[in-house]
Amino acid sequence: MKHKKLKIGIDYHGVIDHNPNYFADFCREAIKRGHQIHIITGGPKTKVAQQLQADNILYNHIFAIVDFYIPKNAVSEFSEGHCRIDDDLWNRAKGIYCSEQGIDIHIDDSTEYNKYFSTPYCLYNNLEHYCTINNKQISFTYPVSQALDTIEKKFI
Repeated sequence: MKHKKLKIGIDYHGVIDHNPNYFADFCREAIKRGHQIHIITGGPKTKVAQQLQADNILYNHIFAIVDFYIPKNAVSEFSEGHCRIDDDLWNRAKGIYCSEQGIDIHIDDSTEYNKYFSTPYCLYNNLEHYCTINNKQISFTYPVSQALDTIEKKFI
């Protein structure tokens, strides 16, 4: 029996960076099972890619809000290397990406982004390492296979 391959979105800041060893194993196992991992973050993409590599985290795609808006001239640069993007644009970007890419589930720690999502949104608790979707929890403590099994049962 052939199973649907999932597209799983995971936020970097607030999710992966709070439990990098676990998410290194999680992403490796998800890709081994044939799923796609989309790192969906504020960015910038090059800096996040370096951090992912340093933590041995595999992925298929990175989406960075900053890089998404630079060609649209929606980014104001500041002298300290920080940038400014309108809050409404910033908050909508991840939801737009997930919708356009057909992401099956997105895991993020921000309550603000959720209202801009049509994609199933799993709100991550980075202190206790679980996310909540439709009043159900997915635990991101060991074993990795159990978290993936739970996601697959919900979305396949």
